[in-house]
Amino acid sequence: MGKLDGKVCLITGCASGLGKQEAIRFADEGAKLVICDIQEEKLMETKRICEERGAECTAVVVDLASREDREHFVEVAAEKYGTIDVLVNSAHYTTPLQPILAKSLDDLELEYKIGIEAYFHLMQLCWDYMEDHPGYGASIINFGSKAAREGTIGHGVYATIKSGAGAMTRVAAREFGPSNIRVNCIMPNGYTDNCDEGLKKQPPEIQEWAKTAFKDNPFGRAGDPYDDLAPVVVFLASDESHWITGATIHADGGVYISD
Repeated sequence: MGKLDGKVCLITGCASGLGKQEAIRFADEGAKLVICDIQEEKLMETKRICEERGAECTAVVVDLASREDREHFVEVAAEKYGTIDVLVNSAHYTTPLQPILAKSLDDLELEYKIGIEAYFHLMQLCWDYMEDHPGYGASIINFGSKAAREGTIGHGVYATIKSGAGAMTRVAAREFGPSNIRVNCIMPNGYTDNCDEGLKKQPPEIQEWAKTAFKDNPFGRAGDPYDDLAPVVVFLASDESHWITGATIHADGGVYISD
C-alpha cells in the first residue's frame, strides 16, 4: 500500500530534473498523476515511466508562462477526476546567474512568470477542487531556495523569486488552513539532469562554484533527486504531514543549518 494511494496529484516541470523524479516517486506511492511541462518528448517519457510503475498518468504540454495553458492544465485534471488532492509547484526556469547590474528586466519577468505567477495562479485554480476535503485535507507544495535566505552572489533574480515563493506559501497557509488545505515550502539541494544542462549556460565562475556547492554539506555528497528529495515531497503530499503547514522544509542534507 502506497502513501499516496488514490490521491490526485498535479506536478509541474516533469520533463526532467526534480519534477520528473517526483512524478516517478509519486507513481511508486500509488498517486493518480496529472503532470506537465513545455518539453513534450521528455514529458511523454516521464509519463511512460510512471505508467510502467502502475500509475494512472495524464501528461499535458504546458507553457507555465501562459495563463491559458495553466487553466487548461487544471481543467484536464478536474474533468478527469473531479477533485485535486495535491499540487506540487515544482517547475522553475533559471536565467543565467549574473550580478544584479548585468541582469535584464526580461530575465526578471520570465522567472517571475514561472516561479511566482504560475505558483500563485495554480493555487487559485486548484482551490475549488481542494476546498474542504474530508479527513486530512489537501496539500500544496511550493519550492524555495537557500539562495533567498543567504543572499548568494549572482542569484539576484533567482533569490528574489524564491523569496517570494516562501512568503506566498506562508500567507496561503494561514488563508487556506480553515478550508483544510495545508501549504508548505521545500528548500531542496540535489543534483539532477537539469543541473548539467543548466550549468553549461552559466558563466565559468558559476560552473566552478557549483562543483563544490552541491557537496557542501555534512554528508559530503550531492543529494539524489529520487532517493533523497522526492521522499520529502511525498511526505508533504501524504496524510502523514497533516499537522504541518506554513513550514519551510530544508531537504538539503544540511547545506543550510541555522536556528
